[in-house]
Amino acid sequence: MSIAHPDKDPLRYDALGLWNLYFLVKLGLFFSDVIDLHVLENIAFIAFILLPFKHTLLIKAKHIIGAFVALFLLHYDSYLPPLSRLLESGDLLSDFSLPYLIELLSRFLSWQFVAMALVLVIVYIYLVNWVRFTTVSIVGILYIGALQFFASQESMPPAPTYVQNSAQATQQNVQNTSLNPEQAMSAFYQQQARLKTEFPASNQGGDFDIVLLNVCSLGWDDLERVNLSKHPLFNQFDLLFDNFSSATSYSGPAGIRLLKASCGQTSHQGLYSDANKQCYLFENLKSLGFDNDFAMNHNGNFDNFLGMVESQGRVDAKLQSLQGVKIAQRSFDGTPIFDDGQVLNKWLKSRLTSNKPRAALYYNTISLHDGNVIEGRSKFGSSLKSYGTRTEILFKQFNQFFTRLEQSGRNYMVVMVPEHGASLAGDKMQIAGMRDIPSPAILDIPVGVKFIGPNAKPNSAQKVISEPSSYLAISELIARATRQNIFSGTLDLGMLAADLPKTPMVGENSGTRMQMFNSKPYIQLDDGEWMVYPGY
Repeated sequence: MSIAHPDKDPLRYDALGLWNLYFLVKLGLFFSDVIDLHVLENIAFIAFILLPFKHTLLIKAKHIIGAFVALFLLHYDSYLPPLSRLLESGDLLSDFSLPYLIELLSRFLSWQFVAMALVLVIVYIYLVNWVRFTTVSIVGILYIGALQFFASQESMPPAPTYVQNSAQATQQNVQNTSLNPEQAMSAFYQQQARLKTEFPASNQGGDFDIVLLNVCSLGWDDLERVNLSKHPLFNQFDLLFDNFSSATSYSGPAGIRLLKASCGQTSHQGLYSDANKQCYLFENLKSLGFDNDFAMNHNGNFDNFLGMVESQGRVDAKLQSLQGVKIAQRSFDGTPIFDDGQVLNKWLKSRLTSNKPRAALYYNTISLHDGNVIEGRSKFGSSLKSYGTRTEILFKQFNQFFTRLEQSGRNYMVVMVPEHGASLAGDKMQIAGMRDIPSPAILDIPVGVKFIGPNAKPNSAQKVISEPSSYLAISELIARATRQNIFSGTLDLGMLAADLPKTPMVGENSGTRMQMFNSKPYIQLDDGEWMVYPGY
């Protein structure tokens, strides 16, 4: 009796071999809560790798195909956004400088992950002759499947409750409505479509200037991480919002939302449609005799920021020249970023020689944007590490600017409104610095309002506004400043900030939406299913 040779057994299946390292790494990442794991797809991939082929060419083809499948499956198991979103951003990525691209790539690779993988390889080499790692890989994935199955059998949570705004901006009543996430989002936009700021027919606030400081990449979460959330700059503000939603995580949409602040929050798509004239903050101010001014510390070319602000924001002013202003940083695309203090002082110098009684300035700065390099420093440094330094410089220059405004003897209402956060820490879905998905950490921004003037005397210490707010509250504050002369004597901060419009945190970019639902952030990608934001 003869025994068939194993190599000639048609039912023989190849062991996973080095493919075990791939699956063992994924098991480690799963139990470290770095990725999710789709059991059925991974088992199917294992079955494919175990298919027996005798022909060398077929074996090589199997492993080549397997390499592509492995990369796709790893991305599928991760919390990263769909690949389609990366492809859509291809044109923007092509504008990034080489040092910045290298920095972004380094953020994908964690030293802890590299160390874990190295240890795993060493353990595998030493134990491969004694341990059936193929069995370990398969059993490990099946064990995860069992965990997921039993977790899904747990009782369903109670029906979600959505807290909806009142129909009127100043009304305080809130209403609980049991809705699903899609219905809640629709209800939110329907309610917001009815809201608007009522400006007076003529200015009753006397002569004063309005200065909007629109700061890219500044969120409460970022400030906490660089220990600057208690910076003295925040003590300068008479009103401070600590629960303000930027409603977006991209610069262009953020600028448009601020300049369309006089109406309720609209969808991302609605930003690029003409709105009622009363929605445009600077058009409202122009009708009240405020001359429009426009300044930035960059050229505004990236992602057509300048074009979007001019066409959709309706600031009726020529962009202030940057001639004679020193370069302070280099942007992530290699273009110059100019000194904030000098740009603002140039505007103030021009303003003090003007005979216009009132002016409204929109100022945009990208000094805190990810990928920036301080002039004179290495292009291959870490912009994450320099964020704290750049923030301290900006805050110092804002403080100095406030002092110059006070010394001018004129009246000013200064509003600092960040575009969005910087995402310094990143999360499960996005590496540090990336803002494709409007997460709560990115949307939560510090907004401050300061009144400057020889006779402007607030009647109390700083008032912190903790109710959920957004741009409509800023528009309402500005409108109130034009209804009464708040610079002629004692300024009642409590009355000025009473009953401001409340806006729950809802964020949207192209193809991504986020809302607080049942006390948790829910996201929707590319019109897919709503899900809890991973990590919250």
